[in-house]
Amino acid sequence: MYSLKGSIYNFKKKRSKYYANERYVTQQLLKSLPHRQYAVISDLLLPNDGQFRTSQIDHLIISIYGIFCIETKSHKGWISGSKAHRLFKQILFRNSFRLTPNPVEQNNSHIRTVRGLIGERLKAPIVNIVVFPSAEKFFINGYEDVGSVNDMIDSVFMYGEKVYSYEEASKMIEVICQFNIKRPIEHLKHIERVRAVHV
Repeated sequence: MYSLKGSIYNFKKKRSKYYANERYVTQQLLKSLPHRQYAVISDLLLPNDGQFRTSQIDHLIISIYGIFCIETKSHKGWISGSKAHRLFKQILFRNSFRLTPNPVEQNNSHIRTVRGLIGERLKAPIVNIVVFPSAEKFFINGYEDVGSVNDMIDSVFMYGEKVYSYEEASKMIEVICQFNIKRPIEHLKHIERVRAVHV
């Protein structure tokens, strides 16, 4: 049987502690998802025509069951989220901090980028997942697929109906990897553009 195993990528080369959560999520995805049905692509930088000109995507899963775009956040403590107020907060040592940008909306912009590159090959909506590997508790109102690493894995496995053939999934992997910008200087430029707006 055809397999996606040869199409599993991880472009993350950084050693900083800042990226420890992203590396951990990648490891858990590769450990938990059957390689014959799922390809995990980490640390993508894709071109778009938006405000920042590029989208940095932590993890993209392309499988015969659909496509999943995952945003990893390193915040600890308690995480609250309200879709009605379009607001996320971190609660740490009785102090509350607003998370900017809203991680779900941030990931929606990544999904638009992926959707634009895949084009007519897309047969189902891309699933938006936000994971907080270091958080202790979650108080989420209105948002789906936001939580811990275990919650993330459960969210992926909820989609068990075959959507794409192996050939279709492999072609989408090929398209995404073709557009991926690997030059470190471009990653730094993307970070600078984002910080200029959100920091």
